[in-house]
Amino acid sequence: MKKYRFFLLLFVLGFIYMGCEENDIDVYDETPRLNLYYGNLSVYFRDSDYVKGNVEKEWALRVNLQGYHLTEDKNFCMTVRPNDSYSLKANVSFADSYVFPKDSIYQIFTMNVSRPENLTTTKAYRADVCFDLDNPLHQFDPGREDKKVLPLEVYYVIRRNNWNEYQWGEYSDAKYFFMMDHFKATIDDISEGRETQKEIYDAYEEYKKNNPPLLDDKGNEIIFKKVE
Repeated sequence: MKKYRFFLLLFVLGFIYMGCEENDIDVYDETPRLNLYYGNLSVYFRDSDYVKGNVEKEWALRVNLQGYHLTEDKNFCMTVRPNDSYSLKANVSFADSYVFPKDSIYQIFTMNVSRPENLTTTKAYRADVCFDLDNPLHQFDPGREDKKVLPLEVYYVIRRNNWNEYQWGEYSDAKYFFMMDHFKATIDDISEGRETQKEIYDAYEEYKKNNPPLLDDKGNEIIFKKVE
């Protein structure tokens, strides 16, 4: 029995010793550090953005403070990390710097995302958003490795599920762009009926007097239904 008590005592003393040793080791120094809150992000431009003329979106992101609260306001800077594997690169811009207030645990900042040059299908325009550690205005040390980069995907999609083929004929992006340019509206706000059918048919015939025909997704000329 005494033998078991002796071994138990050794185990407890060893556990206490290891705990003391572990407390003597700093997990990381407490210099100010920031981490991105999100793991990834997708931004969509749609037909409503085209009608409104929106070629850029202001997007809010969040960064978290790692360690103790700040005793004074500090600046942080953001940038896009080069990535040659992206064939379609998103255009993103930031302010020169952002302020992280003292006594805060997180901060919201905004970046500007540009609409892609072309419509997207299966591939998105991409960018890796990260902290600009080389910027002299950036006042934070590197944070967690898994929170330092935010993969961003930007899409430009106009096709809708409520396209009425009986009313407008076979769908194509060129046809829908022409309709939005003429009616100054998305498919949701374009009334259906013979009057609008005739209006868009006449508008396209007038367009072709001074412009080459518009081609659909198969390379054929778009067709609007002719009504009397």
